[in-house]
Amino acid sequence: MGKSIPVSLLKKYLSGSCTPGETAQVNQWFDSMDGVPEYIAGLSEEQRKLMENRVFERILHHIDTQGQQNVKSLPKKTIYSWKILVAAASLFLFLSTVVVWMHHPLSLSPKKILNSAQAVNIKPGGNKAVLTLGDGSSLILTEANLGTVADQQNVSVVKTAEGELSYKKGAWNNTSRIAYNTIATPVGGKYSVILPDGTKAWLNSKSSLRFPTSFIGPERKVQMTGEVYFEVTKNQKQPFKVFSGGTEISVLGTHFDVMDYEDEGRQKTTLLEGSIHLSSGKFAKLLKPGQQASVTVSGIQVNDNIDLEEVMAWRNNLFIFKDMEIEEIARQISRWYDVQVVFKGTPSKVLYTGTIAKDAELSEILSMLQFTGLKYELHNRLLTIIE
Repeated sequence: MGKSIPVSLLKKYLSGSCTPGETAQVNQWFDSMDGVPEYIAGLSEEQRKLMENRVFERILHHIDTQGQQNVKSLPKKTIYSWKILVAAASLFLFLSTVVVWMHHPLSLSPKKILNSAQAVNIKPGGNKAVLTLGDGSSLILTEANLGTVADQQNVSVVKTAEGELSYKKGAWNNTSRIAYNTIATPVGGKYSVILPDGTKAWLNSKSSLRFPTSFIGPERKVQMTGEVYFEVTKNQKQPFKVFSGGTEISVLGTHFDVMDYEDEGRQKTTLLEGSIHLSSGKFAKLLKPGQQASVTVSGIQVNDNIDLEEVMAWRNNLFIFKDMEIEEIARQISRWYDVQVVFKGTPSKVLYTGTIAKDAELSEILSMLQFTGLKYELHNRLLTIIE
């Protein structure tokens, strides 16, 4: 393991004021660490430096608040996703409920990581969905060819090269009968659709969206389950309404995310742009950008301190865990990798922080969690976390 190094030297390194000799000393300290995973060791020097700077900033923040004098390495039994975190972890020990594993999501070139407990390499989810048409017939969109996949009431349903559905009106409108379509993603699936009014919707795993092939009347109404992100085309004369369980969300034109999985215990609506009127039973709230409403049977609670990057992680093809318990991480893993997660013992309240691209294999995430000391067993698609 590496020797101790003065904090003052790390600060000089971050500020770029180190002499060549001091820079060499810091580099030697890094190189003295062991336990470097293969996929991290393969990063370019530029990529590694980016990661170093980000982690150093976290280290120094905690040094300043705790009055530490030196950065020391940990015993070999504590292994993290990158060697610098071995040193960083010693500074975080005072956070008895927090274990940190981190890497920069754009810095990784995912490679297969072998794990002794890994029976199979489980691939991540992808663009998968089923479209149910107004006549009850269904199309597996993964298997459908590009171009027009259906025609309904003079509306063409087109699968684009970008992997999304688009609804396009014909030259004439038949308003005598409106067909309703439902797009549904399975566990391990995602998909996007451009609705007849131009509104864009992105569906996360295990989600559904029901909508008409043409928005006729005073309102544009859709119904959803799971998690959907909307970018609504503005139309002041025709409000856009989302129905999710017992909650109604009314907008004129805005960007927002609705998460309403049954196993999450509450519905969460997060506003990015514009404004939202949200109602559930006798409760109602008006949201401003950056706010999140949590809806339970007892009412609506509005949170102003929301990390939008974390909320939108799934939309940006990332897992971002910030002070997150293992149970919540497990639910996300289960929905994206199509695995059943069970706990052997009572799930701990340890909080995890980390970022990884969602196109990584399951083994990569499990390996990173294992570096924090988490134990697990994986047999076929049954993941057992041992507490």
